Amino acid sequence: MKKTIKFAIFAALLAMTGSLSAQTMINGGFKITVLQTDNQDAKAYGGFYAGATQNVVLSRHVGVAPGIYFSRFTGDNESTTAGITTHNKMTESEIAVPVPINVMMHITDVSMFYIYAGPEFNIGLSSKAEGWLGDSENHLTIDLYEEGVPGELGRYNISWIGGIGAKFDFLNVNLGVSGNFFNRLYDSDINQKAINILLGIGLAF
Repeated sequence: MKKTIKFAIFAALLAMTGSLSAQTMINGGFKITVLQTDNQDAKAYGGFYAGATQNVVLSRHVGVAPGIYFSRFTGDNESTTAGITTHNKMTESEIAVPVPINVMMHITDVSMFYIYAGPEFNIGLSSKAEGWLGDSENHLTIDLYEEGVPGELGRYNISWIGGIGAKFDFLNVNLGVSGNFFNRLYDSDINQKAINILLGIGLAF
């Protein structure tokens, strides 16, 4: 009986989803990631993101837009002491699954402005920290997702995401911001936050 009920619910959800209007958007663009660890100086990194969103229209002015995106940032933070330059390079990749609600203001049947906000689920793929002195070829590289390393990161997190955008026929542009709810550092009293600024362009089908 329970299996029958579950199957009926699943079938109903599929039928409802199939009856809703949906539009696929392929998006990509630039992002700036700012890492802030407690009272330390913030560090900024440049990067990119790319992926797809399925905008499911619930009514003329409201929709939900789940998506899946690959993103990466990288950068070398240099510091010089007594004439010796220390390099601290960071390269991080992740999969992000945003599920925002969007509110749309239609200009025509195929063009609109919109705002969006909601949760985003994050899965870390790799996070490499590389350090070296001056022009030395001896680089120390560690994976910050590896268990027990200094500065170990949690691989999973939940973020908030929000922004504004515009769709003109098949062209989509957007500007967004996201930030993690939970400490990026794994099992630590020190808190690290990441704020991402996203600027993208894409195609709507």
